[in-house]
Amino acid sequence: MTGSDARGAAADRAVRKFVFDFFLREGSAPVLEEIALGLGIGRQEAVRALGRLDTAHHLKLLPGSTRILMAFPFSAIPTPFRVTRPNEKRYFANCAWDAVAFHTMLGEPIWIHGFCRHCARPLRFSIVDGRPQSPDGPLPVLWFGLPAASWWHDIVRTCSETMVFFASAEHLAAWRTAGDPGGAELTVDQTLRISEPIYRRKLRLEYERPPPELLQMEFASAGLTGPFWNLTPRSRAAEGVPERARRHP
Repeated sequence: MTGSDARGAAADRAVRKFVFDFFLREGSAPVLEEIALGLGIGRQEAVRALGRLDTAHHLKLLPGSTRILMAFPFSAIPTPFRVTRPNEKRYFANCAWDAVAFHTMLGEPIWIHGFCRHCARPLRFSIVDGRPQSPDGPLPVLWFGLPAASWWHDIVRTCSETMVFFASAEHLAAWRTAGDPGGAELTVDQTLRISEPIYRRKLRLEYERPPPELLQMEFASAGLTGPFWNLTPRSRAAEGVPERARRHP
């Protein structure tokens, strides 16, 4: 790594950490000027760092701008997925998976409020010490509508439309009968399991995204196998219309 590369990597780490700390403290995204001022760097250095962080999938910028839309699991805009900490601090998550992953990232109890995609019924449940609990009956289930290899083709659509809650497996089944969209059903426990390698160290300065091989192993350990869960598509079929994923108890 050249001196220039090393400086760029250090700037990326500092900017990423600043963005996540800001979200955690303020519940909203920092603007470019706040990043530059907070870190004592030039505007263009901050612009370049944000661009690299977007390319590396640490965050998602609003297309054509330096405005931060997502810093996974944080959302800069209102969504149907809200997370509350014990200190009453509230955040919007990008999707159902990100809502659950807040518990992994924070390492503390959280409450999740959302809606059933089928009937729009409000949902709420907590996660304490890795154990999800619902005061209103059975826990919701999650639906992932796209194969893993396709998630980053359009991450905004993936989060907004294809990683959502259903009040129960029965609600998901009823919704599917209208058009059988395929996809995969996950429990909250499975979602916590696959969140571990991605979100556990997110708030650390030295955080790096885990390699696909590690994620693939975590998927398999959670019972999520088959072409749907291949992070690297081996055929056009793996990139196309979602199939039903094999799911082991």
